[in-house]
Amino acid sequence: MTWRATGENTCKELVVISRGAFDRLHHAAIEYVTTPLPVPPRPELPSVSGEQLQCLSDETYTALVNRDRQRRDYAELLESIIQSTHTPQQ
Repeated sequence: MTWRATGENTCKELVVISRGAFDRLHHAAIEYVTTPLPVPPRPELPSVSGEQLQCLSDETYTALVNRDRQRRDYAELLESIIQSTHTPQQ
């Protein structure tokens, strides 16, 4: 396309061309793509025998058990979030 200055019509032509380009961009489809996240391996936790826990008070033992449960629940939640990036969206 060649541009030439013809006076008043040049401005009108530019507006029409700009409007057409805007309309094409305005109706462009936006597609969001989820990238699958890698699932890190679960750590191998050291085992603790009951004999090692005997020195703890009942209150401390209960707190330790609750802490371990909350960490496990949190890890499972994060794992499910990561796994959700591996399934196709409907």
